[in-house]
Amino acid sequence: MMRMRITETALRPLRLEFIKPLKTARATYGAREGFVVRLRDEEGRVGRGEAMPLPEFGTESLSECERALNEHLSTLRRGEVPSTPLPPGEGRGEGISGLGLDPRMPPAARHALEQALLDLLAQSQGVPLSRLLSGEAREEVHVNALLGAQSPEALAEEARRAVSEGYETLKLKVAGRPVEEDEARLAAVREAVGPSIRLRVDANGAWKESEAGRALERLSRYDLELCEQPVEAEQHEALARLQEHAPCALAADESLSLPESLQFLLQSPATVKVLVLKPMVLGGLLPTLELARRAAKRGMEAYVTSSLDGVIARAGAAHLAAALPSGRYASGLGVGHLFANEPENHPFRPVGGRIRLPVTPGLGVE
Repeated sequence: MMRMRITETALRPLRLEFIKPLKTARATYGAREGFVVRLRDEEGRVGRGEAMPLPEFGTESLSECERALNEHLSTLRRGEVPSTPLPPGEGRGEGISGLGLDPRMPPAARHALEQALLDLLAQSQGVPLSRLLSGEAREEVHVNALLGAQSPEALAEEARRAVSEGYETLKLKVAGRPVEEDEARLAAVREAVGPSIRLRVDANGAWKESEAGRALERLSRYDLELCEQPVEAEQHEALARLQEHAPCALAADESLSLPESLQFLLQSPATVKVLVLKPMVLGGLLPTLELARRAAKRGMEAYVTSSLDGVIARAGAAHLAAALPSGRYASGLGVGHLFANEPENHPFRPVGGRIRLPVTPGLGVE
């Protein structure tokens, strides 16, 4: 057993300004707010983690997150953090589960502390974080393009531009409007990009079960890869009924933040075919990786998406995506263009529809 001794901790606020206000089912947001955790060990290495909470997304509030972080940072300054040494390039993730963190911590706060500790641990082992998580981690991660235009014409132009940039998977938000309008929008995109580009839609749980069945039947005429969260997160039995007859794969997203729904999905793997993993909501990279592995054993695929986080959190999510059992589905990590204060150059900006992971030890973010 190796121990890391933390000699210095710091917590600073982080505010990400949206270029356009983000409208959700409950509110409109002009920015995302959270915290960056910075840990220094006795060898002078610095580990970084990010907490970006929002109760609507399934985490604690900003004040609860700050309180939990301050409490646990104080604990870290007083002691050592146990961690299992892993040979370079042979990381498996399960050997480092826990890191001495309280599993009852709220998810965003736990995500930040765990990420900073994993960054330090990977640096101490001399390996990128992805290789600490899995010895079979991939070197790059495919990313989907999120289309935000509303009219069919504008969507078609946005889709053509994304494909010209190298994206092979496009995602549209649907629901909240008549299905005929969504069908026209999707038809315009499919016509613009041709048959080889993968199209996925996200309903954010906005349909009733009967609406979802009708909508999926119509939208699947345009060769959908999958539909994320067609019904409310609590409606896991409705998800199962829909998947039984759906013409495309269904993916559970918001349902994963609810323990009862998550347990149902794992016990009844035919409920959906894909899990959408948000590490910030699920409490860190390690519990998210464990969930992906459990799902894979039950025949379910998984991919990683951002909960509209900053570069540090997205860096960790990219390392995690590379370490998943399968890289079949593109991850949803190309959201930096939504923020006005996104750093201009960083290694986790998608290029050609892919994020190529840094080979430097640790997280790879300065």
